[in-house]
Amino acid sequence: MMFPEFRPHPLLRGGHAQTLFTYISRGVKAPTVTNRHQITLPDGDRIVLHDNCPQNWTPFSPAVLLMHGLTGCSQSCYMQRCTSKMNDRGWRVFRLDHRGCGAGAGLADFPYHAGRIGDILTTLEFVEHLCPKAPLFPVGFSLSGNILLKMATAESSQLPRNLTGLTAICPAIDLARACENICQPANRYYDRFFVKRLWKQTLEYAGVHRLLSHVIDSDARPGSLREYDDMVTSPMGGFLDAGDYYRSASCTQDLQALEHPTLIIAAKDDPLVPVESFDGVKLADETRLILAEGGGHLGFFGRKGSDPDNRWMDWRIIDWVDHLVAKSQPNRAVA
Repeated sequence: MMFPEFRPHPLLRGGHAQTLFTYISRGVKAPTVTNRHQITLPDGDRIVLHDNCPQNWTPFSPAVLLMHGLTGCSQSCYMQRCTSKMNDRGWRVFRLDHRGCGAGAGLADFPYHAGRIGDILTTLEFVEHLCPKAPLFPVGFSLSGNILLKMATAESSQLPRNLTGLTAICPAIDLARACENICQPANRYYDRFFVKRLWKQTLEYAGVHRLLSHVIDSDARPGSLREYDDMVTSPMGGFLDAGDYYRSASCTQDLQALEHPTLIIAAKDDPLVPVESFDGVKLADETRLILAEGGGHLGFFGRKGSDPDNRWMDWRIIDWVDHLVAKSQPNRAVA
């Protein structure tokens, strides 16, 4: 299928403008009627799933699982916007709060990271149980995009039978390269932003978790995302150090093994996920990679065109789901 080309809004040219505008703009909120499910993971930690089911949803209509990026949550603006638009089409939408995030604060002993593929698999199995006849579409934003792609290859034999297609938006498929990129002088704002938010969450864990005793006993504070991953993510995730974490959790070498139709969208001016991450990457036959000329990180606020609004990214996800539903159910009308 053909997607319309992304053309940035004339007042938001460049990756930084697109990225920062998306963070500060709120836009449409998700419907207020939301059911919450707590999912218990194999290690005893719990995560929260927000269930927005419109009245006109049928058991055969799409079920979409949205997963946020680093330091985000179910209330992130892109999560809420997509939920509202998909509900308007009669689709049931589930928004995941990863370990310790959003409504999941205080429910998990371990934080989430880029290698938590088991968490997504458990969540997909939970959604499959609720919607066994619905075509199932997981969507991962940023760090969750990497987790989703990694999970889909590592756990291919365990995937739900109704899994119909995947979407990854600005996925950090090469964690080491992304970390190097975010430490560049032009991107240091983002590095400090993430470290500040992650460190605040870590101090809440530190008082009760033995693996973080060195955080309490030391005056050291991570000055970069890599230092944070060395100090916190690695010991709590079972990795030797940040380098081991990045090598183990990145999905760069796995993309050719994807067995489901997959849409990957990234921007050439993304200040967080460098476009060079996709250089030489081998893709499966049914994987579609779109490298937009602009859009920043999860931005893609475009000029007025054929879409109902300026949020180009949201409508490409919807187009992809519509396309796969029509392809798998040719005799059923698309919403």
